[in-house]
Amino acid sequence: MEKSFMKCTPIRKAGLSAEDAEREWFARLLWRAFPEARSEAELAELVAEVLTTDRRPVHARTVRNWLRCVNAPSFRYTMQVIALAGAESLFELFDPGEAA
Repeated sequence: MEKSFMKCTPIRKAGLSAEDAEREWFARLLWRAFPEARSEAELAELVAEVLTTDRRPVHARTVRNWLRCVNAPSFRYTMQVIALAGAESLFELFDPGEAA
């Protein structure tokens, strides 16, 4: 039986695993959410400051690891950054040409 729908998987560059593609997308999303940042260090400080709560501190080093695609953020941080960058940024996961 032929399927009549496309499987919703992130579009990825040749040679990248799905996890690596998602990490790259999140790194780009951080830059989009904080366009005032002029360097990786400045962006890491801004993101850490915004995402830190009394119960869950986020360190600039953690953010640098996200930016370098070394580690993946938890879902709670992903949702917060999507809210900051704009919900339309989700479309880039499925069709990189659609997001601006």
